[in-house]
Amino acid sequence: MTMVDAVVLGVVQGLTEFLPISSRGHLALVQSLMPGFSQPGLVFDVALHLGTVLAIVALEWRRLVEVVRHRYLVRLGAQLVLAMAMTSVLALPLRHWAEDSIRYPLLIAAGFTVTALFLIAVRNAAGRIEGPGMTWWASAVVGFAQGVVVLLPGMSRSGTTICTGLACGLERRWAADFSFLLSVPTILGAAVVEGWMHRTEIAAARGFAGPAVVGALTAAVVGFACLLLVRSLVERGRLYLFAWYLLPLAALTVVFAKMGVW
Repeated sequence: MTMVDAVVLGVVQGLTEFLPISSRGHLALVQSLMPGFSQPGLVFDVALHLGTVLAIVALEWRRLVEVVRHRYLVRLGAQLVLAMAMTSVLALPLRHWAEDSIRYPLLIAAGFTVTALFLIAVRNAAGRIEGPGMTWWASAVVGFAQGVVVLLPGMSRSGTTICTGLACGLERRWAADFSFLLSVPTILGAAVVEGWMHRTEIAAARGFAGPAVVGALTAAVVGFACLLLVRSLVERGRLYLFAWYLLPLAALTVVFAKMGVW
């Protein structure tokens, strides 16, 4: 893998992790077009995701200070743990499926389509539940929805969790912020699992660390800008606009798959 490949994939990750268009699906499609691209498991993908964690921490710093000031850090932490537990119900048993499914463009196209329909379905949702008022039920449902994303590689994690939060009555900005915060333990957990499962391959891989760091830093910078954009679009009820990108992309993915390009 070259540094140019790492930067390109970092840009793709940063653009697509928080925009509701599926970083997993886009990474898989772009990687399939890179001659000779390979990685141990999904380790490089996880490295890119770690870059976007830096972007989340930078953006959500004020929110975290607010959480401490209003004394609901313990409650929020417990709700994130509950959401992660619900995610794990599906994600852990299907971990190998997640690795294999990205090889099938038709599954990616299906995920793009499901995300688009979800964005359209909740485009007018605007609840009032925020912060300390968030129910345990809502956190559990959002967490389970995040686990469902494992089934289809083209489903957007951010789009699915934000839309589920809106459907559960969360206030728009809090639906986005809870989705962003939930991605932190999700990504860190995936990094630990992938790193441990593929520790031998990582140790034997030459020249892997440099591109991984460059890709992660690129994803962090681009991801921060996209976080600001997504939060703004959610607050204005405009997130559904990405459905009109995903639906043609799904059709194009099917066409290219049939032509043997992907």
